[in-house]
Amino acid sequence: MEKRVGFGPRFAAALIDLSIVAIVGFVAGAAIGGMLGRGIGGAFGGAAGGDGAGAAALGAAVGAVLGAVAAFGGFVFLYSLIEAVTGASPGKMVLGLKAGTADGRPGTAALYVKRWAIKYSGTVLGLVGAMPGLHVLGLLAPVAGLVVFAGCFLVLGDKRQALHDMGAATAVFRKADLVS
Repeated sequence: MEKRVGFGPRFAAALIDLSIVAIVGFVAGAAIGGMLGRGIGGAFGGAAGGDGAGAAALGAAVGAVLGAVAAFGGFVFLYSLIEAVTGASPGKMVLGLKAGTADGRPGTAALYVKRWAIKYSGTVLGLVGAMPGLHVLGLLAPVAGLVVFAGCFLVLGDKRQALHDMGAATAVFRKADLVS
């Protein structure tokens, strides 16, 4: 347990991830939103006939916002999957950190997916809850997200494991400290 990484390095990795997500996500969201806005704005303007400038502007604004939200959300989701596949987010990779088994061995792909599913359970429930007939699960998404967020502070304890680590029987180590 003494080689497990505590709150500081994990928080630093999260800040790196947040910076990457914010910059790339907003740029991609703005670009895709702008393209979608122009397309929808043109369609609204043409459908309005005569002076469709107001309809075109409204369509462009709605399209830009919807496109930006969809692009940003899609990027954030795909970005999170990096950790599900590799056991480390890009922020963790930069700092040389990686999730492994609770006893310090490298994890398997199945273990990383399990850890990801618990860590992002709020997002997963939100996506599943968007499906017809499963909206009740979507109502649990904010609760799950809040529980996981609060559970991140368990890293401050002696075990240096967040709630999602405990649930998946994982811990975060310096990559060099993982033993085969």
